[in-house]
Amino acid sequence: SLETALDSFRLDMNQYPDSLSELMENESGSASWNGPYLRREIPADPWGNEYVYQSDGRNFTLISYGADGVQGGEDDDADIGL
Repeated sequence: SLETALDSFRLDMNQYPDSLSELMENESGSASWNGPYLRREIPADPWGNEYVYQSDGRNFTLISYGADGVQGGEDDDADIGL
């Protein structure tokens, strides 16, 4: 659902947001913003941690640091990225 919301934001604003909070609030004041882009608050990862989001406006990276919530790790603690 986050990927869909990010893509919808990009279609409206011609770039990905600087932060996930922009999916919920029009922080730029732009008339092109057509959100909120999520029905509920920004979801946590499957372990209850915040996702790590980075964007240069043209591309984005969305990462879960796994069960331990710390970068790196193996098995359930491994990072998962999109």
